[in-house]
Amino acid sequence: MIEEFEKKHSLQVNRLGHTLNDDYDICKRGELEKILVYTKGEDVIGFVQYTKLYEVVEIFYLVVDEKYRCLGIGSAFIDHLARDLDVQREILEVRVSNEGAISFYEKNGFKRLRPIKNYYKNGEDALSMEKVIR
Repeated sequence: MIEEFEKKHSLQVNRLGHTLNDDYDICKRGELEKILVYTKGEDVIGFVQYTKLYEVVEIFYLVVDEKYRCLGIGSAFIDHLARDLDVQREILEVRVSNEGAISFYEKNGFKRLRPIKNYYKNGEDALSMEKVIR
């Protein structure tokens, strides 16, 4: 079930965030960044960290526990943001080496926009992607 982030979710969100980025720390999120969690019982099995500015949602992190991937949880987050936040576009950046994520986003209606050189701390390039809602 998708629900708003609460302080009680912090440890589990940090654990999931570390699967993508060793430096991930929920306390370092920006002032306008929000988080939704996907829970199964008391367990957080996925989260999306984003910001909404006018009619655009920018997704910073979308993480689903490896044991629960390919069950529609990531797609549910993308649909929820588009529907419940009443936005026209969703945008994000993804590592060019993360072919699985790029394929996932394309299956969910995102289009490739452009590469961004040296986007990540390790010098890796990113791919900017966009989904037009309306």
